[in-house]
Amino acid sequence: MTKEGNVDERSRVLLATCLGAVAGGVWGWLYMTENGRRVRDQIEPKLDDVMRELTRVRGTVQKARGVASEGWRSLNDVTGGGSQGRWSA
Repeated sequence: MTKEGNVDERSRVLLATCLGAVAGGVWGWLYMTENGRRVRDQIEPKLDDVMRELTRVRGTVQKARGVASEGWRSLNDVTGGGSQGRWSA
């Protein structure tokens, strides 16, 4: 392994260690302190709202996908392209 490879590997290890320490510190603050509990109490309803919106978006995308699929089927039926590919002439 080259010197640059060693430095790159060490940088990754250092970055992962720092990120782990920060994540552990945040987790500890959120779950081990009174202020952290208050922050969690404020964040949780907002996260629930985000999850509800994501569920609605997923439902909308699925409906749009179904409508588009039905539109292609109808177009193929009208043009007589039932057995041909989507872009066939």
